[in-house]
Amino acid sequence: MYTYNFETNWKFESDINQVWGLIGGFKYSDWWSGVSSEPIYQGTRQDGIGNKYHYVFRTKLPYQLAFVAEIVGKEEPKYLEIRATGELEGRGVWTLSQEGSLTHVHYVWQVNANKKWMNLLAPILRPAFVWNHDQVMDQGAKGIAAALGVKLLSY
Repeated sequence: MYTYNFETNWKFESDINQVWGLIGGFKYSDWWSGVSSEPIYQGTRQDGIGNKYHYVFRTKLPYQLAFVAEIVGKEEPKYLEIRATGELEGRGVWTLSQEGSLTHVHYVWQVNANKKWMNLLAPILRPAFVWNHDQVMDQGAKGIAAALGVKLLSY
């Protein structure tokens, strides 16, 4: 099994609460091209810890990845941690910060792929899988900028 450690940075000309509203709202299919999402478990905690969402990410390469994201940590509007299970297994951490009129989004995604063919071909195709991940994240950055009508400064 291969472990992937991805790190993504975005900067938006936007207030942190606007960006948090999209990332922390978990309705990624509303603004992230190629993503379908649906809540599958809504707990009783006000902070959302324990809530679960099912995601399917269609990628630029001819495959998709499905997983369940469970909220395991949250500090609105600055921190969100999920545990992923399914075709991807691991952890994702969103960290947001406000720098003047800019919101910086930092995402760390540490996962293992649970698709046998991906693990079998990882020694050869790992660079393609990394490129594919970057393309998916690029769609997310552009989706936030478009949904909020703000400028994406870097990613």
